[in-house]
Amino acid sequence: MGQMNVFLIACISILCFSIHGDAQKQRIGVNNGMSGTNLPSQEEVVALLKANNIGKYRIFKQEPSVFKAFANSGIELTVGVATDDLQRISSNQNEANKWVNENIKAHYPATNIKYIAVGNEVLGKTDKGQFLVGAMNNIQTALQNANLQGKIKVSTTHALTDIIGPFAPLNPSKGSFTAKVQSEMRSVLQFLAKNGSPFMANVYTYFTYDSNRDSYNIDNALFKPSAPANKNGDPTYTSLFIAMVDTVYSAMEGMSYPNIPIVVTESGWPSHGTGVKASIATIENARSYNSNLIKHVLSNKGTPKRPGKSMETFIFALFNEDLKGGDETEKHYGLFYANKSPVYPVNFTP
Repeated sequence: MGQMNVFLIACISILCFSIHGDAQKQRIGVNNGMSGTNLPSQEEVVALLKANNIGKYRIFKQEPSVFKAFANSGIELTVGVATDDLQRISSNQNEANKWVNENIKAHYPATNIKYIAVGNEVLGKTDKGQFLVGAMNNIQTALQNANLQGKIKVSTTHALTDIIGPFAPLNPSKGSFTAKVQSEMRSVLQFLAKNGSPFMANVYTYFTYDSNRDSYNIDNALFKPSAPANKNGDPTYTSLFIAMVDTVYSAMEGMSYPNIPIVVTESGWPSHGTGVKASIATIENARSYNSNLIKHVLSNKGTPKRPGKSMETFIFALFNEDLKGGDETEKHYGLFYANKSPVYPVNFTP
């Protein structure tokens, strides 16, 4: 009997460890980052994600090859609706039904689709805000028409520097949305609260630090908590990332929506830059930021406003993107080169 008890305890311990490990894995994800040459096939991408214990994947375009490759993989997908499609989908329920039937219903549940992100960084950056909530509502109705309501959540992503401003994280407890986006943001928050959907935030301490180097500490932008995250603000925060997230919580509270959770749909740090950015866009800084971010997310520490709460987080991006335009840093957010070798080592397990 004693040996049997030991055996049962051992089995239970192994089972608990396995469940715990799966739960931990499911909180870290990556964005696809596919604007590159000679990139691996989608089947190779799935194998790469599994080999690195990455449980979530966000795609910006709807490609049948992606849905097929991820079928029965168990990896959670976040699927994007293109910003250019918002006006069409918001004005015609049939268009929303067609989009859901072709891109979601045809592949679910074999392909584990968890979220639909309607548009990308629409408010404060584009002129499509007037169509955003209409498109979200029509996609939600289309899910109901397909008998998928409650199984897949609809939201939209936001660039924090566009909706709260670059200096807001100096005092997270006083965070608010900029006047430019407040009216449309209120409608977004009403939709999220009604449908039990998360607020999707793209949180880049790199951009906040780079544009305001005199106001923030580089170590804290890199998730190395050793001093206040900013030089003139709230001393409670020793991480700029945490300060930025709590600023959004405060902004939502200020609009009477205190209970909406946040999913960080993008975060990362470039590993190479030119000119004045060369000093901060380095492999060592990228490794430090992403490694420390993963450790924090998997620790379940949460934030001062949401202590002990897990926070789904997606790192940008899986691969370097040599075909991307803009600043040189935009080409170097990848965790891996096109040949699947790591740009720098990152551990996705606790």
